[in-house]
Amino acid sequence: MSKSKSRRLYKFHKGLFYMCGICGFFDPSGKFNEHQLKLMNNAIIRRGPDGEGYYINDKVGLAMRRLAIQDIDGGNQPIFNEKSSVCIVFNGEIYNFKELKSELESQGHCFYTKSDTEVIVHLYEQYGLDLFSKLRGMYAFAIYDTDNERLVVARDRFGIKPLFYSVSETGRLVFGSEIKCLLSTGFINKKINIQALDAYLTYTYIPAPLTIYDGIFKLEPGHYIVVDKSNVSIKKYWDFEFSSNDMGKEEDERQLECHVVDAVRSHLVSDVEVGAFLSGGIDSSLISSVMQSESETKIPTFTIGFEGKNIHIDDERKLAKLIANKFGMNYHEFSVNANFKEIAEDLIDSFDEPFSDDSIIPSFYLCKETSKRVKVALSGLGGDELFAGYNRYRGFLLSGLLSLLPKYFLDNVIMPFVSLLPEMKNGGDRVDHIKRFVKYAKLPGAKRYQGYVSSLNESERRALYADKFSEKIDYGATERLITDHYESCKSDTEMEKVLYTDIKTYLPEDILALSDRLSMWHSLELRVPLIDHQLAEFSGRIPINRKITFLKTKIILKEVAYRWLPKMIMAQKKQGFEAPMAGWIRGELRDYMLDMLAPEKLKLHGFFDVDQVENIIKDHLSGKKKNNKIIFSLMMFQLWFDRQDCLEF
Repeated sequence: MSKSKSRRLYKFHKGLFYMCGICGFFDPSGKFNEHQLKLMNNAIIRRGPDGEGYYINDKVGLAMRRLAIQDIDGGNQPIFNEKSSVCIVFNGEIYNFKELKSELESQGHCFYTKSDTEVIVHLYEQYGLDLFSKLRGMYAFAIYDTDNERLVVARDRFGIKPLFYSVSETGRLVFGSEIKCLLSTGFINKKINIQALDAYLTYTYIPAPLTIYDGIFKLEPGHYIVVDKSNVSIKKYWDFEFSSNDMGKEEDERQLECHVVDAVRSHLVSDVEVGAFLSGGIDSSLISSVMQSESETKIPTFTIGFEGKNIHIDDERKLAKLIANKFGMNYHEFSVNANFKEIAEDLIDSFDEPFSDDSIIPSFYLCKETSKRVKVALSGLGGDELFAGYNRYRGFLLSGLLSLLPKYFLDNVIMPFVSLLPEMKNGGDRVDHIKRFVKYAKLPGAKRYQGYVSSLNESERRALYADKFSEKIDYGATERLITDHYESCKSDTEMEKVLYTDIKTYLPEDILALSDRLSMWHSLELRVPLIDHQLAEFSGRIPINRKITFLKTKIILKEVAYRWLPKMIMAQKKQGFEAPMAGWIRGELRDYMLDMLAPEKLKLHGFFDVDQVENIIKDHLSGKKKNNKIIFSLMMFQLWFDRQDCLEF
């Protein structure tokens, strides 16, 4: 390819930047143009409102948005190697870039910036597609190699940073940090993916590789796309593994503490003040306390609580404040009420597809308020998946014991008794969870866990859909989005298979997706040290009985936390970061919900049986059955649908 045909188009401010959004294309037909590339980049301006950069030639276009952190020279993208034969656009952080830079300089590479982005360019020169093993961080990037006419598009090991793509029949690849990038091109029909809709109503999010649109996909974590001479292929470069290496309890705890401290320290590299989300729980409290120990000044912490009637969730602000006072942190707290309507459109636009984990509401406000004070914050996300912290994991173990009971006794004594238990009046989940654990107890491990993480089972979803749409759904395929991961895990231990499943599904496409979209919507960079890959890989070597038993969860991480945190914090029961949606729907959100799910609105698309939706709502409002998850899922879908134009289905 002639270099005279390539153009470097830049618009930038001075400064070192954390790169917060990328997009681009490879089009062998040459029909894609500069105008369309700019439309894609402008679509994600909230991810980086401070500047932009472009590279384009007759087949390839790369673009990025950026968030300014400090007014110093360097770091403008795209970044090239010395010969201008390799260029990159990058979103994320490489925490070991200084070490990598020294290594590469000793091998003869020359640097012209101080940014972590340039390190990846030279790693590609030195190691080609083996560069990923060198990277420690969160990232999505695109590298174009002009000499070999090769485009490489990659996503980090855990999916901390998002990456969406679409490939046409002609071999044209379009990619970006958000779905709206791809839709802005005009090349992709906005046709709803019915299979993805079923997955959404099952899990409250859409697992990779699906999105709500036909033809648009999520690049799975630990994978990269290669476009080489018009051939598009997807390859895996990393996987999470379990390999018990019993060094003894004390040595495991010592090394885990070292990994936690090292991970937090590495994630503090910044030219601006770094804050922390502090919930009062063990993970965020541990991260914040380690942060403060590494800081010469008070770190800013941010905590949120809830207001309104029928609130069953314990307010953790008093615990967060206790931690902040003990360690001398700069404490900030905020309150959230049920005024969902004021942020509904922002929530839909930040995700581009239906998403109904109800922690989306407090997370939105937490990111909004935090972004007014800092541009970078650390979060305690990931500890539950790596160290078995969710109560459903303990329930999975206990249900294994139930499965040992005679089927007659389980079906005719235990299940009838459990079915008579009334739902908790305060909106809590305990009774709902007990019923779920008993219901699926006799199933094999993969199907049992899939049942536990499903808001609606197959028969309930069949009853929900209108007949003409139900017949288009492969219900087995929706189930396999979870069970395939469980069954592909190489561990012989059922609980490790469960953790692996969540690491591959719930963590990247629910927890991390929520954090990325909402933080970036407010131009805030969020970092997650507990899923630093070195710490995570060490966690995979810890025996499972040091993480969870029938009575305890997250055992070894709590042992480490005991060395840092007050006993009062350690004694608290686990409280998930969620909104009190069950109570809000019966109270402050009742009228809004009834209007949103009115029959005349549902009939605009006809996906659902209107009478069945009405029954679901009545059962919840009367207290007969706790249906807040499916009601909120229907609300978020309807909000998303109402904001679509030219949607095919």
